[in-house]
Amino acid sequence: MKTFYFIILSILFLTTGTIISQSFTKITTGAIVNDGGWSYACCWADFNNDGKPDLFVCNNQTGNKNNMLYMNNGDGTFTKVTTGVVVTDGGSSYGCTAADFDNNGTIDLFVANYGENNFLYSNNGNGTFTKITTGAIVNDGGNSTGCAWADYDKDGYVDLFVCNRNQPNFLYHNNGNGTFTKITTGAIVTNNSNSGGCAWADYDNDGYPDLFVANAGPAADFLYHNNGNGTFTQITNDPVVNDVINSSGGSWGDYNNDGYPDLFVTGGVIGTTNDRLFLNNGNGTFTKILNDPIVNVNHWAGGSSWGDFDNDGWLDMFVGGYDGLNLVFKNNANGTFSSIDTGILVTDGNYKEAAGWCDYDNDGYLDIFTARNNYFGGNNCLYHNNGNGNKFINIKCVGMVSNKCGIGAKVYVKAVIGSGSIKQMREISSQTGGAISGENCLNAVFGLGNAAIIDSVIIKWPSGIVDKYAQIQPNQFLTAVEGQSINKIIKQNSNIPEKYSLSQNYPNPFNPTTNIQYALANSSFVKLVVFDALGREIETLVNEKQSAGTYIAAFNSSRYPSGIYFYRLTAENFSNTKKMLIVK
Repeated sequence: MKTFYFIILSILFLTTGTIISQSFTKITTGAIVNDGGWSYACCWADFNNDGKPDLFVCNNQTGNKNNMLYMNNGDGTFTKVTTGVVVTDGGSSYGCTAADFDNNGTIDLFVANYGENNFLYSNNGNGTFTKITTGAIVNDGGNSTGCAWADYDKDGYVDLFVCNRNQPNFLYHNNGNGTFTKITTGAIVTNNSNSGGCAWADYDNDGYPDLFVANAGPAADFLYHNNGNGTFTQITNDPVVNDVINSSGGSWGDYNNDGYPDLFVTGGVIGTTNDRLFLNNGNGTFTKILNDPIVNVNHWAGGSSWGDFDNDGWLDMFVGGYDGLNLVFKNNANGTFSSIDTGILVTDGNYKEAAGWCDYDNDGYLDIFTARNNYFGGNNCLYHNNGNGNKFINIKCVGMVSNKCGIGAKVYVKAVIGSGSIKQMREISSQTGGAISGENCLNAVFGLGNAAIIDSVIIKWPSGIVDKYAQIQPNQFLTAVEGQSINKIIKQNSNIPEKYSLSQNYPNPFNPTTNIQYALANSSFVKLVVFDALGREIETLVNEKQSAGTYIAAFNSSRYPSGIYFYRLTAENFSNTKKMLIVK
């Protein structure tokens, strides 16, 4: 294992390439695709902490209701787990979601059941689980389907939302001691509809996760804005919630790379509605896309999920076909999509309930699993991505002040791809697969096309800490630990200073790190750059618009020799340069 500011889990082949066609191979051997079952949901997660994503599948087959867990062997195959409560409990299971709810470094599991109590399993640290049997979270009963974790009050612990059919939904606040408190007030838990799928995302970029809930209806869907004080406001006048139709689920993803998550909603019953795509306007509202191949199909959709399957730097969309063929849409990088009409990923449809992207064999390309309702025939499906030479970066986020899985963290990657600079964003989410339930791997995965270098990686954690990494080589699997970046930018307070200023770094002299404090009197585009004694720019610490306030940027000199260096801040009409000394 090699450490270079990130903990590098593995470095794969370094290649160059242009955007070419994409193909998948259907996996046909192994229990993971031959078990059968009445499967409704799936989630990818590294349950035994060996660096390889494993797979949990909800099963609701009459006479054989056991759920299924497959451990990744690291060679492209999986071993089915046959002992332990997770796979012997039975249960009329419809949804699942994975996260580290007790922040002990291992990923736990919640399972939503229809017509009986739900399941919560605490990970023992070795891929086995202990069933939680006390508390409302596992004793409420109900007609539960979809479910998703998110730290809605940003206290460092993930909370849980659960969808119910024809009864109010559930919201459980994590008390931070292994227990939960059921929230009983507010529209988010008193609205009564035929809710199926749900997904969290901070759609207005105010730092707090908001919630979309799909209703099978026919009824309007729910969108709840997080007020930042533990309460939510139901949005009642926006294209996202104006249609009274049948929906099966929603998937958030920034498909146009503007830094705001957009929303794709799948139709729940054939003949009643098309799938829908809502473009985030960046001001808390959405525009419904009315004319594009991605919204021109009237079908009964299964799971949907965003993923850059061709690694070109733009999110594509997979939609499972419940009543027919699957749908695959390639992002044209201009706000439109092209429908892919050939290949096994398209033609192998029918009764696909959930979908989840994950690079299960760590070759740099997203593969996809689909849960299938075998009541009508057919096993679950796993499709291996054959790759195309485009580059990637795969980032695991580990929270220290934030929740351990980094759920809610926003990861920004900037690189020159082709002839232009592209800045992509991923928000770490516990529910990404549309329909009732489907969870992509918790890592943030980016396609990089032919990029020679990653200019910057910026991680904005739920805690407010911002980590920044510069000049990163592509084609890596990396682990980013909160607060341990090369250069950290922390907003110290929200008080607006009277003037712009740049302070002397401290400590000085230093080795290897020092802090540089600066103050902004107004919201400004800020650039903070480090130069060597010859005036050569060696590091860009800040290069973005920031609101008024006082900031601290950390500079790590590990890769530079002893000597005199300079740092310069420019913001609005202000510019100042100071000297610092590295001593080794």
